[in-house]
Amino acid sequence: MKSKISNVTIFLFLSLVAFSQNLKLGELFNEGVVLQRNVKVELWGTAAPSQQVLVEIQKKKYKTLSNENGKWTLNLSPMKAGGPYSLTVASNSETVKLKEVYIGEVWIAAGQSNMAFTLEKTEGGTEEISKANNNNIHFVLVPVLNYDGDKTRGDMNWRTATTENVGTMSGVAYFFAKQLQEKLNVPIGIICCYKGGTAAEVWMSRETLLQHPDHAPIVTSYENYLSEMGKEKHEQMYSEYEKELKNYFDSVRAGHKAVRPVEPMSEKHYKRPYGLYKTMVKRIIPFTSKGVIWYQGEANAPRSYQYRTLFPALINEWRNDFKNPEMPFLFVQLSNYDHPAYGILPMWAELREAQLITWQKVKNTAMAVSMDVGNKNDIHPTDKKPVGERLAASALNTVYGYKIPYSGPVYKSVKFENGKAILSFDFIYGGLTSSGELKGFSICGVDKNFVPAKAEIINNKIVVSSELISQPVAVRYGWANWTDANLKNKEGFPATPFRTDNFDLISKGVNTPKY
Repeated sequence: MKSKISNVTIFLFLSLVAFSQNLKLGELFNEGVVLQRNVKVELWGTAAPSQQVLVEIQKKKYKTLSNENGKWTLNLSPMKAGGPYSLTVASNSETVKLKEVYIGEVWIAAGQSNMAFTLEKTEGGTEEISKANNNNIHFVLVPVLNYDGDKTRGDMNWRTATTENVGTMSGVAYFFAKQLQEKLNVPIGIICCYKGGTAAEVWMSRETLLQHPDHAPIVTSYENYLSEMGKEKHEQMYSEYEKELKNYFDSVRAGHKAVRPVEPMSEKHYKRPYGLYKTMVKRIIPFTSKGVIWYQGEANAPRSYQYRTLFPALINEWRNDFKNPEMPFLFVQLSNYDHPAYGILPMWAELREAQLITWQKVKNTAMAVSMDVGNKNDIHPTDKKPVGERLAASALNTVYGYKIPYSGPVYKSVKFENGKAILSFDFIYGGLTSSGELKGFSICGVDKNFVPAKAEIINNKIVVSSELISQPVAVRYGWANWTDANLKNKEGFPATPFRTDNFDLISKGVNTPKY
């Protein structure tokens, strides 16, 4: 009899434990979370199937029903900035309570390695970390999952951007958040969702890629590659790769120089099309956010012309996913870098132009130029502070209505007369200037052969000429992977590279990556 009672007790206990796991908030809703102010905020989670769910925050109460699968969602009314507040969720005798919920401005920081570049590696980062004590900046690192079922690395817990935590945060995102917090004086939340080496299509859905004739080849070439390779061949390739990788790490540990082997493309490779969209972006959809800051493009440089439509398609998909059709999308134009893979082929210049066109054609976007903080021999320039602050200036001006400068000079028009080209610009502000002699300009005649040109600032216009060109037809500025171009405005914002011509580009017609 005693044994039976004991067994019944154990059964009831286990049943209660299982039952207590029914009510949960979505994984982004945990202690320290920042919710977007002044708009309806979507809240979601799970409960027992077909049960009433009650939510309370700031003395306001809400209710909804879970569906037959136990999923529920509701919208919180717009809330003013502040915190910490408590949030209580109850259903069927279960309760989940958060004691620290903040209301402020929420931004998603996304892209590839230059966005992922951490504060601890950033120039001046050690000093910045040591004095970081602002409890009103919070961030969450979305774990990188290369594929469904991949080993989870990290968590989705919110952290304060203080000394003990902030070193692992994106340097660009930190300086962006710091500037916003100081100016707006409200809690700032940053959702960090990035991974180095990733092309734009990695962060998009298969369905969206297939909708555009110039993007569909990305999907078909990848899927044809997998089909033609076959499972057996891939397993053999991957086995060889793992052996080579082990030898590589052994060599490095022994103090020898070694070349890291390249992982073969597969259904588990993080660089595959639509991969991280499924395993990372979907984990944060549709968290209510103000906007996105984006630093990416390096991996798409061989297909720069395609990026003119691929990047806007990504922006549109994210806006739809996050249920915000006008969501601000602020991005960084590729920095200055002498890429060894391209030599004199100006692939990064073509990608920068695609980014400039996106800014000019897609509403509610802005672009931060980073030419002046590049590193000729390093794809990861360490000076991230100006980049983050320029993104913040873009946000403060275009999103929050502060009448402050946020862009460098942007080419507007050209007039050819007397053997010279006279260039006009937008975003001049206090005037055009340069650090020393004006550099970075080239000019050509009808033969399309560009030569270095002399450039002068005259009445806030640029006059460009060359003794070798008597009848110029086009001018280019900063048109190279690495350039000494140095035009800026007196507010210190560098000019974006540009060209006045519409000559065919090297990347035109290149629509598929190489596997």
